[in-house]
Amino acid sequence: MSRPADLVARGIALAQAGRWPEALEHFQHSLAIAPASAAVWSNAAFALRTLGRTGEAAEAIARAVAIDASIADAWNIYGLVEQDRRDFAAARSHFRHALTLNPRFPQAWMNLGNSEQALGNAAAAIEAYEKALAMDPRLPEIHYNLGLLQSNAMGEIERAIAHYRQAIELAPDFALAHHNLAHCLFLLGRFDQAWREHQWRSPRRDYAGAPRLAQHPAALACEDLAGERFLVLAEQGLGDILFYLRYAPALRARGAMLDFAGDLRLHPMLARTGLFERFAANAAEAGGQTTELLAGDLPLAVTPPGHSIEVAPPLALTADRDRIAAARRRLQALGKGPYVAIAWRAGEPKTGLHETLYKAAPLEPLGTALRPLEATFVSVQRDPKLDETQALASALGHPLHDLSSVNGDLEDTLASMDAVDAYVGVSSTNVHLRASLGRDAHVLVPFPPEWRWMAAGASPWFPAMRVYREEPSHAWKAAFDALAADLGARFR
Repeated sequence: MSRPADLVARGIALAQAGRWPEALEHFQHSLAIAPASAAVWSNAAFALRTLGRTGEAAEAIARAVAIDASIADAWNIYGLVEQDRRDFAAARSHFRHALTLNPRFPQAWMNLGNSEQALGNAAAAIEAYEKALAMDPRLPEIHYNLGLLQSNAMGEIERAIAHYRQAIELAPDFALAHHNLAHCLFLLGRFDQAWREHQWRSPRRDYAGAPRLAQHPAALACEDLAGERFLVLAEQGLGDILFYLRYAPALRARGAMLDFAGDLRLHPMLARTGLFERFAANAAEAGGQTTELLAGDLPLAVTPPGHSIEVAPPLALTADRDRIAAARRRLQALGKGPYVAIAWRAGEPKTGLHETLYKAAPLEPLGTALRPLEATFVSVQRDPKLDETQALASALGHPLHDLSSVNGDLEDTLASMDAVDAYVGVSSTNVHLRASLGRDAHVLVPFPPEWRWMAAGASPWFPAMRVYREEPSHAWKAAFDALAADLGARFR
């Protein structure tokens, strides 16, 4: 029979090699023989957490500290598990306890900073990160988290860039640091650098090693593509796909034949562009031996070496005429024009340090800004909540007609975006559709801004759109005052 110590040693070696399922088996085997080892329970908890088994990790680490509450690393792991469970106050408490046991614990200081950042305590987070850096200045994750704090909480993009670059210098393959560096570079308009760092985005990493994928898209810009066929693979959400496809016409203009694999809802409207010859839901369905090209790689694939990557105009789409007519009849039945469509949130809420593209605008000041308009207001908000709709209608002082059902059919959404006179709301698929139709919009940009909307000023990607920004202090007054003035002048 294997000794517990041998099993643990082998488990640690397997964990260091990234073979977490096997490492966990060894830790569990050791615990079956000697279940009173706090250190092994702690190792098992870390393995379970790494494997995404958060509930089991919580049970294991609780066992560890119950057996021996004096192990600083166990309390650090306990904090990480609570971070995974989004209980950042509990995580902070555990990290603090780990630091009372071992004040010279840079990872615990860094993790404490992460919890403070997630709880919105920027000053406390910086203090914790600085202590971690003083102890271990070569820990790349500290620079990465400082970059997050500088960009997402403080709007100090240049300082964030410096931290991301430092993280990459220490760990050249630090994918998240590259990815977030790309976002910061986009925000400041440094597009050539940004698109190259954009190669580190998670969808591309997921495709790494795919046999037919164009692994070096920039090389395509040097080749004669006449008669070459490419399967453009959709990635991320509908709006992202439409955004990237603005570079497809340039590839087509070089003589390439294009197929598209992605969301079925896009197929009819993309077919009307004449850019694509064949459509499939995914690469497997498409079959064949066609070279695959991720949509997000199109900008590199169409830009010759030594040239700057241009800001391409939105992909031109047309809505179905019959659906446009139906959308207009629906609007006319609700009242007189102008018809103003509103949507106030998009994406999933951000929790703690996990970045999302969640965007939301405050309802009462939004309604107050729109209140002076003599218009028919329609909600095109996806999955609206009754209390949200009521709150906005109350602030508007006008009926707010629910047309959220148009989100159920993308062709209806496109037609509705063509039929309304104005769109007011956060960036979403609706905004990408309006842009593709050559229409304008009044876009509310929460802080921190999504990279396509830049750190300040107008967005070169959406030249027809007017932008209204939440300030880093989270004040919206100036934005809504400008919105009210612009719409008042437009529909006077």
